[in-house]
Amino acid sequence: MITLFVSAAGELCLTLRGADENRILTTLRRLPYWQRADIERDPDDPERCLAVTLIADQSHESLVREILQRSFGIRFPAGGGNSEIGPKQPARPGRRGI
Repeated sequence: MITLFVSAAGELCLTLRGADENRILTTLRRLPYWQRADIERDPDDPERCLAVTLIADQSHESLVREILQRSFGIRFPAGGGNSEIGPKQPARPGRRGI
């Protein structure tokens, strides 16, 4: 489950939970807008990550929403909330030159 919200401090927060969200993390983690990432670890197994929250300035909200919608088909209500990632789209066949 993916959660998008604005914190009390005015920060945009995107929380990713579970292995299915790894493809989102792979796509978004290198964007320069993230100020930090908070990692929630399993208390019984510190090597296991339960969730990652990427945090950015609220001014980047429309850009993050656009990337999530275009790349993964994920939409959130105007006030934020939870969403599920859809199935992975099959790769488009590449164009072959003549």
